[in-house]
Amino acid sequence: MTLDVTQGSIVAVDPEELRIVAGRIRRACDRVGRALEHIEQSGFLQSQLPVEHAVVWAWPGLAADRCRWFGDGAAELVAELLLAADMYETIELRTLLEMHGAAAVAPGGASARDRLDELRESNPAASARADRLWAAWRVMLGRDLAEHWSGAGLPGAAAMAVLLAAVSGLRRTLGMGAGSLGEPIRAKSRAGRVPGSSEGFVPMRESRPFRGVAPTGLAEAITRIPNSEGLWNLDDNARVRVDAYTMPTGETRYVVNIAGSSEMPWDTSDPFNWGNNLTLYTGGADSEGYEFVLEALERAGAEPGDIVDATGFSQGAMIAQRLATDSDFTVQNVTTIGAPLRLPLGDDVTSIALAHEDDPVVALADGGSPMRLGSDSSLLIRRPHEKRDTGLLEWDVEAHRVGSYAETARIFEESGDSRAEAVREYYARLGQATSVRSTFFSAPEERPPRIATDPLLDKGAP
Repeated sequence: MTLDVTQGSIVAVDPEELRIVAGRIRRACDRVGRALEHIEQSGFLQSQLPVEHAVVWAWPGLAADRCRWFGDGAAELVAELLLAADMYETIELRTLLEMHGAAAVAPGGASARDRLDELRESNPAASARADRLWAAWRVMLGRDLAEHWSGAGLPGAAAMAVLLAAVSGLRRTLGMGAGSLGEPIRAKSRAGRVPGSSEGFVPMRESRPFRGVAPTGLAEAITRIPNSEGLWNLDDNARVRVDAYTMPTGETRYVVNIAGSSEMPWDTSDPFNWGNNLTLYTGGADSEGYEFVLEALERAGAEPGDIVDATGFSQGAMIAQRLATDSDFTVQNVTTIGAPLRLPLGDDVTSIALAHEDDPVVALADGGSPMRLGSDSSLLIRRPHEKRDTGLLEWDVEAHRVGSYAETARIFEESGDSRAEAVREYYARLGQATSVRSTFFSAPEERPPRIATDPLLDKGAP
């Protein structure tokens, strides 16, 4: 089945590269112009010869026509490249302003707002085209899921229309912006409120640590996310698995595998309850699931500054992303499956995101990230879980399962895509560990109350 593998961004174009190419072509145009002048001069000189001495084989008409054709085409290409450069830069600047507000800085270091105004004044045509593309992206909310329902008939079309309209309305009501555009501002608002450690007792049951082994690849790593489907379903209440790798250098690096939402939507007793989804989705500072993961890592031995990589499913995917943006750990690799948000995690983080086009949770990503998801090695791997048109039955929960995403990972690993090599190298490095200690952390059967602390006692009051 065909995979679509990208770096996750809507636009991956360097405007300066387009301008450099345009300059090279313009220089070629200048040479063509000089050649045309020589040809025309040659034609004039030949026209002065007597008829009986005309050099027919050197007649310049054909060469002149070819030069004019090339020159006109090249000049048109230069104009289009310059238009495209300004258009893509306009989109990039608009994205930066949406994500960072009025303080956004353009790649050159100047104010993004000032540079955008300059482009609008110097090239109104490029600005107009950029506006149309921007509007089209906003309209294409959930486009892939909607397209997968093509031919599903009136019930399917109606269901998709309601879903997409509801998602769009929710984001507008909450002031979230499209896709991950609002996440940097939300992350900034959480600064100082989201600790790098749990700072408190989080109820959980901890399994006895056991000797583990490194996964052989991406597909096997995904199956280590606690779930009710496969080999690692040792405990229905398991929410987190932490693998501690002792590397040949003596350092310990950690990989945390985070489950998705648990229990019924109306049950709020579990730290991974469905209501916690909305908090994470809207960028709220408080998240019981996030605190649970922080506590599990601390109990497993991780300290601030330690290398912690994260693999998460659905709600767990949002928690994995937050570890990269909010925690005091050094997060270098984040793998997400079925994530309702796709966030740019910075150039120091390699992000591997798997998304099924017929997964309704993935549709909540609302157009996806407008920027690359992470480092140069970051990937967004997409495909439909099932290619079929069956009306309402098209919305198949099988597309939003750990096992289904593990199969997509296997297809990617066996696809021959050269980018899979970097993913294999990551797991090969984990495989060099001299020992692996694995621990499961489970939600308690009965949730005890949190231990309340007296702020006066915390301050050392008598």
